[in-house]
Amino acid sequence: MPPQGREAGPVVLRFAHNQPTGHPYDEAARRFAAGVEAATGGTVLVKIYPSSQLGDTVEQLEGLLLGTVDFSIAATAFASEFVPEFGLFSAPFLFEDVAHFGAVFDGETGAMLDALAKDRAGIRLVGMLSTGDRIFFNSRRAVEDISDLNGLIVRVMPGKADAMTWASFGAIPTPMAYSELYSALQAGVIDGAENDPASILSNRFFEACPYLSVTNHLVLPLGIFSGELTRRRVSEAAWRIILEEARKTSAWQRAYMDQRNREALRTMQTDFGVTVSYPERVAFTEKAQALQDQIADELGAGNLLEHIRRAQQAR
Repeated sequence: MPPQGREAGPVVLRFAHNQPTGHPYDEAARRFAAGVEAATGGTVLVKIYPSSQLGDTVEQLEGLLLGTVDFSIAATAFASEFVPEFGLFSAPFLFEDVAHFGAVFDGETGAMLDALAKDRAGIRLVGMLSTGDRIFFNSRRAVEDISDLNGLIVRVMPGKADAMTWASFGAIPTPMAYSELYSALQAGVIDGAENDPASILSNRFFEACPYLSVTNHLVLPLGIFSGELTRRRVSEAAWRIILEEARKTSAWQRAYMDQRNREALRTMQTDFGVTVSYPERVAFTEKAQALQDQIADELGAGNLLEHIRRAQQAR
């Protein structure tokens, strides 16, 4: 039975993200919207705004505080602008596998992060999507070994962790808004970047960067964030439905993202002739634990890092 209360009208909530229509994040947003509409009997509707129509990711997160945006899919690197501890999730090789990822965000640690976001910034973490394994792409050369990254100018997301990681790999990290990335690659302002294969394909980054390197260095969490202003616009019953639909959408998207990434990598090889390399991982992973510790220390996130490691040990 649909919830009764203040959302009779109906209430229309705005859901923003930075990917094009048809991208797995967009599909997740639409699945969430359909679930909320069905479960509330149409008293709460969610309208999707893809492709940064409501601003870049940081602007979307600011919109949550102003009430101009109700939901945003935002990488934790961007959320770290508001809650520094979220920057820890840009540390390399943090998650062993999909099950470890789920153990962290679907349990005690996820609840802790929601409380932290609420207390620090007035935003809510209602669900957690995944990029799947991210890879490196560039315009200059095939990366067969970590030494091949030396001197490459690499776009990174905001926050200390990304810059520290790529500097430790020998690259020159350069923070840049996602909406500026394609033109910067085309103009040669930067040499490369990193992302999941599905996003590289959807945004056609391979056109400027035909060298793809399967580093699998990062599984980046993407929060479905909301705001306290949105929370107050709906009833308790409707908010419980929103949380449940976000949980179901998150579980579906993680599995779907892995599938889409495999398909995207294959498509870029067979249909567009990109060069795919598989660099030796040992040189990368040898740096991982020390980097994780260093990043956690820089961010004051040692307790969070211990939670992540314990979640793996407890499985």
